[in-house]
Amino acid sequence: MSWSPEVQYLQELRQVFAESLSKDNYARGQATGILEEARRYRPDLNNYLVHIFVSPTTDEEINLRASAGLMLKNNILTQYDRIEGSAEMLAYIKENIIVGLTQPVTIIRNIAGSAISALVARGGFKKWPDVLPKLLAIAEYDNAMVQEGALSALSKLFEDSGYELDKDHEGQQILEFMMPRFLELAMSPSAKVRAQSIMCLNQFILRKTPALFVHIDVFLATLFRLAVDPDPNVRRNICTAFVMLLDARADKLVPHLNGIVDYTLHCMGDDDEQVALEAGEFFFSLAEKQELKDQTLTFLPKIIPVLLRYMVYSESDIERFESMNEDDADMEDKAEDIKPAYAKTRDAHHAGDQSEKRDLNGIQVDDDDDFEDDGFDDEDDDDDFMMDMSPDWNLRKCSAAALDIFASSYHENILQYSIPTLQQNIASPEWPVRESAILAFGAVAEGCVDGLSSFLPEVIPSFVQALSDPMAPVRQIACWSLGRYSTWICFRSADVGYEKEFIPVLQGLLKCCLDNNKKVQEAGCSGFANFTEQAGGLLIPYLVYILRNLTLCFQKYQSKNFTILYDALQTLVDKVGYAMKSKEYIDLLLPPLIERWQKLSDDDTNLFPLLECLSSVTAALGEQFAPFAPPVFHRAMTILQKNLISLQESMNDPTIEIPDKDFIVTTLDLLDGLVQGLGSLAAQLINQTEYPLMQMLIMCMRDPVNEVRQSAFALVGDMAICAFDVVKPYVAPIMTELIPQIDSSDPSCSAVCNNATWAAGEIALQLGEEIRPFVGPLMEKLVVVVAVHGHVEQTIVENAAITIGRLGISCPDMIAPRLEAFAGYWCKALRMIRDTEEKETAFRGMCKIVAANPTGLKDCLVDFVEAVGLYTEPTQELAQMFATILAGYKNLVSDWQTVIMNRLPPEVRGSISGRYHV
Repeated sequence: MSWSPEVQYLQELRQVFAESLSKDNYARGQATGILEEARRYRPDLNNYLVHIFVSPTTDEEINLRASAGLMLKNNILTQYDRIEGSAEMLAYIKENIIVGLTQPVTIIRNIAGSAISALVARGGFKKWPDVLPKLLAIAEYDNAMVQEGALSALSKLFEDSGYELDKDHEGQQILEFMMPRFLELAMSPSAKVRAQSIMCLNQFILRKTPALFVHIDVFLATLFRLAVDPDPNVRRNICTAFVMLLDARADKLVPHLNGIVDYTLHCMGDDDEQVALEAGEFFFSLAEKQELKDQTLTFLPKIIPVLLRYMVYSESDIERFESMNEDDADMEDKAEDIKPAYAKTRDAHHAGDQSEKRDLNGIQVDDDDDFEDDGFDDEDDDDDFMMDMSPDWNLRKCSAAALDIFASSYHENILQYSIPTLQQNIASPEWPVRESAILAFGAVAEGCVDGLSSFLPEVIPSFVQALSDPMAPVRQIACWSLGRYSTWICFRSADVGYEKEFIPVLQGLLKCCLDNNKKVQEAGCSGFANFTEQAGGLLIPYLVYILRNLTLCFQKYQSKNFTILYDALQTLVDKVGYAMKSKEYIDLLLPPLIERWQKLSDDDTNLFPLLECLSSVTAALGEQFAPFAPPVFHRAMTILQKNLISLQESMNDPTIEIPDKDFIVTTLDLLDGLVQGLGSLAAQLINQTEYPLMQMLIMCMRDPVNEVRQSAFALVGDMAICAFDVVKPYVAPIMTELIPQIDSSDPSCSAVCNNATWAAGEIALQLGEEIRPFVGPLMEKLVVVVAVHGHVEQTIVENAAITIGRLGISCPDMIAPRLEAFAGYWCKALRMIRDTEEKETAFRGMCKIVAANPTGLKDCLVDFVEAVGLYTEPTQELAQMFATILAGYKNLVSDWQTVIMNRLPPEVRGSISGRYHV
């Protein structure tokens, strides 16, 4: 029996929906609560929702119907299993939701399409096999409005679930039937139908669906015929198709490339911003296509000038900037302007250099010049110091990013089409033109710096002058562009002196850090951080001047810009912290940081970047931080314990909100910075505290969040170095948690694996013979990591090899029987790393292992000898161990010179012969 609504409940539900749209907060809240109760406890609610949604009413009730439809769509996404459990309900929804596509109201048709897409996304096409034929039939009605609704639904379906149709023969057959229909509909008299038809076809380009590519020539012909369509949505979808085809079937575009380039260049000037942006995206993609490099080279004379033209701010932006109050430094940030603070993952420990910058996967970070770090990426607006005061991805940003890629691919080839214009524009009396020229110079910095070398001595002073420009956008972009040329400025200063460019740039960037415009402040700090990355030790003579300026920022900044200020200070400390241990520097740097730290509450997320900064400061200043350490340590322990207690409570009671794990991560990193900086003094702080640090640390090692475990293992490793007496009683539970984490099979956990492996080596070094109970389980893990080194990040392999060597110092007899399984990989992992204490202990352990099982090197003796020869400056003890082992093997190998020495590179052979006389 078919379902029908209860009239009284239907009326009540309509009234509740009406009240849910009320301007009265109380009435709206009451209605929302009633709807939530119905969602949980009324089994047939979704039938009522679809009934209300598709039942025609007065215009005044359209919003009510839309609300019911949106609730239905959300219920489908979140309660599909419950809906599917009632075959009658599911059938009723499917039968009636399609009716919504034929309604005369656009919002109703759009919501119906979204609900249909949600049904297929949750259940799949196989559980609604007739949905595509039904939608295609509606799309072929003799009614443009209905056609539009059906095609819009199909487009959503293909975008969300189209990949399913490529998986089996039945899906491919359906698509083979549908593609010609879409091509026919693309020539409809209705602009909306034309636009939606092309959008449907576009969904299959990047998937390289055979059913579409069978008709690729017809598809291209259709695009060309519609290229001058009067409807902007059609033109936008055509540009999108060209962008996608460039990635999926560039070969088909090559014969028409000249015309397509001309067309998309023309569309960049379209009155519709979205058409212009899609056209710009074509050149963003074209610049990356190395296989089309020869053809594209011939188009550069017309592409580059157009990109430069559209890097100028639009007229509406110019009017907006000129009407704004630029001096906004004293204005409090609006809550909506302050993005949530998130903790950055602390660097993974690296074999041979614990301070080297690493990202959360242990890979070297290069954060100086990437456009996605400099404001062209609309998903990372915290770094949007590129001075586009509009936060959205737009034609200006797209053009600049495309120019950057063209510069990286074609280098000096683009300069002949850009330099004359830029030289003229940078001196323009019109500030938007000057600004765009500085932006363009910055965009080509990475790819064309060599070709620009003769121009830069004149250009850089223009940038410095722009730092004092009356218009804030010009000052902003000058900061960014100077950051892009930091390497050139620093290298050149060694030849021409620091007064010419280095000092003026430094002074100008610091002046912008104290600008009266908040965006310029942000740009100044970011530019200074980039400059610091390249200048490093060159900044030491100017530290007092730098610190005085940066610490003044604490008095001037509003909430948002503190994050970038902390980053600038952290970069400075990471680069020259070793030179900042005098009282004069400490008295400038620490008081404002500590004052800021004291102002923020324990649950303020603005603590995250401050904690990260303090962790670097404490590690760099070392024992000089000791007078400030006790209150910082105590509060860090308080924050850690508070969050771990809240975490346990939330696990026991689902109604309690889970605490933000970033508080745990950043606090662990701050404690790690204190331990690294204070060294042996850290043990005194830990022993004096009433907090159970080790128990809390072990709890963190069990956390499911990778970043928490990563930071926990980093801290326990540093504590093993500086405060082993604190760690020693807990070695057994630590190893219970640590050993399973030495697993390189999951790339998402690589930094956890890396730090656990490194920490195991530090504990082994300190524990000596008492490590024996854990050697077997550790070796099971470590050998796997070393032996599959080709598929694992090099840092992890190096740390695993070092830990094996350190285990060999105390327990060579336990490792020697396994030597043959890992020796060759071990030698290759460590032969090229720098000579450090970590490397020295690893080789000492390896020598003991080899001495216990000389035959273990039978298949890789050349690798071992080469690794020894590449060791630049071994300690006297290690050199003696090398000499003894090599002499022993020379006596064992009958033709040492031929079998071993002649297979070594000449420089290694000379090192072995000269130092060890073998």
